[in-house]
Order: sequence, then C-alpha cells, then structure tokens
Amino acid sequence: AASRGQGGGVKFGVAAFGGVAEDGSGFNTWMEKGNPFIEGRDSSDASTSSFDGAIRPGQKVPRAEDHVGEAEDEEENAEVCAAYIDEDEDSDENDNNNAEFKKKEPDVRIAGKGFSVLGGSDRDGKGLSARNPTLTASSLYLLQSVAEYLRLMRVLTPSMPVIFQGFCSLFERTMVHIFGVFGQHAALEQDSERMTPRLRSILVQAMNGSTLASFMPAVGEGVGAEASSVLSSGNLYGLKERAVALESLSCIADELMGLKPGLKQALPHKEEQKLERFFGQTISSVEDLREHVYRHVTGLLLNLSWVAETIGDSDKLSDKLKVGKYAKKEISTDHSKWVDDLSAELTQFGAKLACAEVTTEALVMLWDFAIAETASTIVDGFSRVRKCSSEGRAGMILDVQMLHGNIRRLAPQGTKEDFRIVDTYVKAFYTPQAEMMHFCQTHLEFSQTQKVALINQMAGAFGWASSVKSEMIAGIGANDSDTFV
Repeated sequence: AASRGQGGGVKFGVAAFGGVAEDGSGFNTWMEKGNPFIEGRDSSDASTSSFDGAIRPGQKVPRAEDHVGEAEDEEENAEVCAAYIDEDEDSDENDNNNAEFKKKEPDVRIAGKGFSVLGGSDRDGKGLSARNPTLTASSLYLLQSVAEYLRLMRVLTPSMPVIFQGFCSLFERTMVHIFGVFGQHAALEQDSERMTPRLRSILVQAMNGSTLASFMPAVGEGVGAEASSVLSSGNLYGLKERAVALESLSCIADELMGLKPGLKQALPHKEEQKLERFFGQTISSVEDLREHVYRHVTGLLLNLSWVAETIGDSDKLSDKLKVGKYAKKEISTDHSKWVDDLSAELTQFGAKLACAEVTTEALVMLWDFAIAETASTIVDGFSRVRKCSSEGRAGMILDVQMLHGNIRRLAPQGTKEDFRIVDTYVKAFYTPQAEMMHFCQTHLEFSQTQKVALINQMAGAFGWASSVKSEMIAGIGANDSDTFV
C-alpha cells in the first residue's frame, strides 16, 4: 500500500524496504548502507536489525537458516510472511511499521571496497536523486515490487531462483505493457526493420503466446476510452505520456543495473546464465524500446509523405511542368520551394515538442529521428529525378545546404544533425565512371532503386553509352524496371 507523508512523498509498507521512494531514489537505503543480499549479523546492537554485508576471503555467504535462533530474524521473517499471507492487512498498520523500520536504520555495509550497490549515495550525487526524473505511479509501484522481491530472496533463501524468475518476469511484462500502448505493433513481425531483434525476442518471450490485446485495456468506457484519448492527434499522439513512461522505465533500468553484483553473489552458480541474460539482454533492450517508440511517434508528428514526390519529377509524362526540375542549363542562386515548405514542417514539429515539455534527452532523440527520416526522404526524392545536369546537381547541393542550415537553427544543442547520407548521394553524381561500380557495392545504405536512378542520371548528364549503363545496372543486381526513368 502507498500513502502520502507530510512532505507529499510516497511511502511504502514494511513488506518493501522502508522509504523506497521517499527521497526520489528508489533504493537509497541500499546505496548508503550496502548489499541487501548478504546477511552477516552484527550482534553489537540487539535493538536494531543490522547486517554486516562485507564478504571476506574464504567466507561463505550466510544463509537464513544460520540465524534461526535469533530474535531479529524471527521478527523479520514474521513481517514478510504476514505481508504475503494476509493480503487484507490494514494500510495504517503498514505505515506504522514503515516508520518503525526507518527508525531502526539497519547497518548494512557494502560488499567489496568502494562498491556501490546502485550507483552511489546522495553525497556523490548519483542515482535517481541526481537525475530528478518525473516518474509514473506505475514506476513507483514497480520499485516497491522489486524491493519486495529482494526482501523475499533474502528471507526465503532456498526459493531464491524462483523469486528471481518472478523478478525478471515483472520487468519484462512492464516492457510489454509500454510497447502495447505506445509501440508500433506491426514491428513484432519477423521481417520488420522497425525493431531490433533483441527487443523483439524479449517481448515475444514475455508475452508467452498471448496477444498484445491481453496486455492492454479494452477500448470503450473508462480506462479504455481514456487510453484512446491520450493517443489521439489532438493530444500529440500521447507524446508527453510516452516520454514520461519511457524515461521512468529507463531510470528504473539504470537503478536495477546496480543490483547485478549482489544478485550474482547471492544466486546459485547455475542461475548465472539467467542473470546474464536479464541484465545483458532485457535491461539493455530498454534503450531499444525507447528508440522504437520515439521513432514511431516522430513519424506520427512529422508529415513527410509529400516530400519525395515534390522533390522528384512527376511520373506522369503529360505533366511537363514537373519534369526536369534539376535538368538546368544554368546554375541557380535560389533554392527550391520545397526547402521552405519542409523547413516550415520541421518548425511545426519543433513547436509540438515544445508543447509536450519533454526532457532534454528525449527532445534530442526525437530530433535525431526526425532529421534521419528527413534525410532518408530527401534521398528518395532525389532518386525520383528523371534527368539531372551538372548545373542541376549544383542546385541540389544548394537546396541541401539551405535546409541543413535551417535545421541547425531549429534543432536543440546535442542533436547529431546527420545529413551525410544526403551529401553522399548528391556528390556521388561526380564519381568517375570506372569507380561507380565500387561505389554501388560498398554503399549499402542506398536501395537498388536509388542506385539505378543515380546511374541513369549520370549516364544522361555525361553521355554514357547505353551498353555501359546497362552493364553497370546489371552488375549491381538490378534492372531498368527498378526506376521509372
């Protein structure tokens, strides 16, 4: 149960560690006082529940059964058992126990010289206290649940592997819930490139044969209707909610990483593979989930569907006004109109992000994805140009430079502003004929359609023989039908 203290902070019952979320750091007690998995007892103070976590050479990790006769253990075990047997326990009693537990301030020391269980204490300004994040209520409950799992592992030592499995499943299912609400469901398909294989594997395993619908509220009244409203275009597709959920999950993942040394020491050796998989795959895939969701919402907020067609020449032979935009005979000093239109679209995108008040880190990621998608779309547009002269290519370079300059003014500090894919494609026009085949074979970032279009543009501008052009197109495993030229 959770309740509000005088300072407005959330306090949890004794079934978790006292003060789990009291000061903004999910595991502050462990950061200051050590490893909760190691139970060496200090009998110097019989009135407190103190643990000596220092492990010395040749010393075994103490087990719960080694201390059955001690009153402190009996008291503690009774508390834990009561918390799980009596589910209807009064919340006020939990709060009183919580206050009593914090008064005891157990003396838990750190296993290993200079080792910090969860990234440091308040004195060195690390952990959640330093990040000062905005956490969801679900994240706080997740912190409480993690603490309870760890408490059980300490008390019910023989069942430690089973409890650890539940610990892992809890976090994995949390990831599935976030993906189900904010992710692109089609990305779960094996042939999709919108998700890393690592993240897909974690989500599929956590779902355990169930559908995503079983992890989401039903559409309709109540929670389902509220969820639909949150993800509507009028609410910027839930941009703020996505950011808070993802940043909360990321903060918890960072905190959990500090538990690995303690868990590795406490779990049986045969569980090491599961431990490494959880921290090496599941926890690491949180970043994959962030990237997937931010990339998806970027596509919803930034409309680029018109860009490629506007840049390229019309595929309608009757529409002569839209043919030969870059087949110029003189170098132009003015940029194309599409540059202004796309700059306006990006300005609107920036205004939407400002309204959502997302974190600086999330803001940079969203802009990175927006710029990457913009660059990819521009290359697609240039590949739709039927004919291009040397003067027209100079016009392309001018357009790219103007747009890139506008993006620098719009994007926040720290953004990659990576336009290399566009620069490479435009400047490839000047590649010598003898080196063109090597260029096509080494630049895998371009599709066959884009490479064929480039070859056709160069052949027309520099007067290549038809046989040379056909041989080159065949050499990259494509054919003339891969472009509309």
